[in-house]
Amino acid sequence: MNPSIEEKATATLEQLNLTSIPIDPASVAARLGLSVRFESFSDDLSGVLMRKPEGSIVAVNSRHGVARQRFTIAHEIGHHVLQHKGDLFIDQTVLNRRDGRSSYAIDSQEIEANAFAAALLMPRQQVTNELIALMNSSMIEQKNLARELANRFQVSEQAMSFRLVNLGLITSLE
Repeated sequence: MNPSIEEKATATLEQLNLTSIPIDPASVAARLGLSVRFESFSDDLSGVLMRKPEGSIVAVNSRHGVARQRFTIAHEIGHHVLQHKGDLFIDQTVLNRRDGRSSYAIDSQEIEANAFAAALLMPRQQVTNELIALMNSSMIEQKNLARELANRFQVSEQAMSFRLVNLGLITSLE
């Protein structure tokens, strides 16, 4: 992951004095001046960021699960904080694809927004601390670590697994 994206997510949390998990992305958005709305979109549309002179709006698919909605809000915050160029970001499918290019890791803005969302919702230090606490408790099998951490951070197990690998805390997704 681009260190500056990780740093920007950390700086955003520090600026807003958010240190406890789970991070509430809707609260982060509101404190950054973004209005969050829940809309009944088709299943393939995760969310939208609309920049307007009177204020930016994050629209989230109300039909998606809570973990998906939380990641979508954080993803749209990423477009905002990273100052991606454009006034309209339409993020389609559960993979946050705007078009076929991003599924091949070509759309750098989408990749960056996903990395920002992961760092915002699953801050490096808190993930490390929670992982150590779980491992020290020896009340959980290693294969269940990602699931338990996902529950604590209110993200999907897949998102947590990727985050653990990207942070170098585990070596594979198995």
